[in-house]
Amino acid sequence: MSKNSLIYNNIFVYRLLMNLLYKGNYKRRFAGICKLIFGTKVTELCFGDIIIAEYCKTNKIDWKGIDINEKFTSQAIKKGHNAELNDINRLEKFPKADTCIMCGSLYHFNGSLENLFSRLLECAPRIIISEPIINLSNSKGIIGKIAKLSATVKGQKQNFRFTKETLLETLSNLSAKFNFKFQIIEQFEKDLIILITR
Repeated sequence: MSKNSLIYNNIFVYRLLMNLLYKGNYKRRFAGICKLIFGTKVTELCFGDIIIAEYCKTNKIDWKGIDINEKFTSQAIKKGHNAELNDINRLEKFPKADTCIMCGSLYHFNGSLENLFSRLLECAPRIIISEPIINLSNSKGIIGKIAKLSATVKGQKQNFRFTKETLLETLSNLSAKFNFKFQIIEQFEKDLIILITR
């Protein structure tokens, strides 16, 4: 029996539920990320869906994706993308790239962010973080119920979420330690899109 929430066991269910969470704007969620991509090589961590991979393929950008989810990785490989099944916590280094992307997954690593950021900064000079800052699982009605469905990965419930204030405070502290710059590019729906440069 799968240890993932239902939303993570089928890409079509995932897209349906994410479209509900983003009020029909799920694909547009990635537009603000794609326009920040620089260079010819992209590493995407915890990629989930392959929307960014498809953008890179169309624009002749070399994309490498890493995800812990067997179903999503298999789907990406079937579509011809360079996807790797792996737990990024177990990787000493990430594949070198011009741009590194992490979309909607930073909260999973709240207890090990210093280790994560040391590897992110070695991976690429340009890092794009898109992170939810509004916890929809606290919402009432159908939206709250859908959000709760996405709370388990590999048998581990994810109760922690960033707010705008805690995310910016965390990035400020990490910036002081690792000497990088960051700026808010935009807020789309519940996500804050942030560009990090060395």
